[in-house]
Amino acid sequence: MTSKRTERVAGDYELDGEVLRQGMLRRVPKRIFGAGQLRLPSVPALLDHYVETLGKLFALQGRAFTAAELEHLRGLLAEKLEQGFSAARNSVVVVHYETDPAPKQTLSYTLTLEAASLEAEYADWVHTRPPPYFGNDPDCKVMDLARSLGAPADVPVLDIGAGAGRNALALARAGFPTDAVEQSPALATILREAAARARLTLRLFEGDFTSSSLELPPSHYRLLVASELVSDFRDVPALTRLFERAAALLASKGVFVLNAFVPVGGYQPDLVARQFSYVLWSTIFLRDELKSAAGAHGFALLTEESVFDYEKARLPPSAWPPTSWFEQWTRGVDTFDVPMSRAPVEMRWFTFRKLA
Repeated sequence: MTSKRTERVAGDYELDGEVLRQGMLRRVPKRIFGAGQLRLPSVPALLDHYVETLGKLFALQGRAFTAAELEHLRGLLAEKLEQGFSAARNSVVVVHYETDPAPKQTLSYTLTLEAASLEAEYADWVHTRPPPYFGNDPDCKVMDLARSLGAPADVPVLDIGAGAGRNALALARAGFPTDAVEQSPALATILREAAARARLTLRLFEGDFTSSSLELPPSHYRLLVASELVSDFRDVPALTRLFERAAALLASKGVFVLNAFVPVGGYQPDLVARQFSYVLWSTIFLRDELKSAAGAHGFALLTEESVFDYEKARLPPSAWPPTSWFEQWTRGVDTFDVPMSRAPVEMRWFTFRKLA
């Protein structure tokens, strides 16, 4: 009768160092515990990028998600991103994650939306940033255009989105009958106080320019100004509403000047670029979209010029740049992290005339 061998010999043991290392690493997740949060700008077109990022992050906690789990996350995140993008430019989806208690090797997460209104956003600027918020000097393009229309007393002007008043105050100081519209109470207060200190006659209307509830004199103005305003817009419908309201307020043959980011060098922006640029105060529009919105409300394009080039050529060296961020912003590098000379969008001045 043969007895069974009870003692193992060398060949019975796993001695390969790499195999043993991997075996130990498979035990590590049971001893890893962690929690944290990620704040994602509400850009729906970045959904794939965000899901990939979160998948890698969760795997680093030793909790790699299955394909089905990632697909479930994708559905929840897509809904939140769409809600945030519609709600406000600065909205973020906050992902809070936490490993579940032992002996579980899973991870739980929640998605919440945080958003602040445009008014709250600018109020934060006023409280956290030193003035001037948009520069001290008026836009050279605005002042040149106003002077080209005749004697100041005969050229009533409306400054839309006047901010702290660098254009409106300069126009009023130069003798142009000037009205201003500002939606942010914090900025409107600064403008009102500045006009009072300078003893300038300037009417200030607080509210959303495109709202019919904001009562402005119809067919009254010879010049409308929308400087650094269109870059705040989310989409083409907002642009269309701007031209619709402008047409109602301008006198016949009146002029409307605005600046906007448009592609240069043949660039065709995709959905990611268009949504992400909105989050970064640099919304990209196509020239055809500007012309279509203008044409639908009786405007014809007169001129188009580079904001950077126009202002730099006319401002004194001591006043250039108007702000620390002006050069990079107007040249498109707030959206694209590339050399300033290589960015495929830039801010340009567009001057339109009302035809009737």
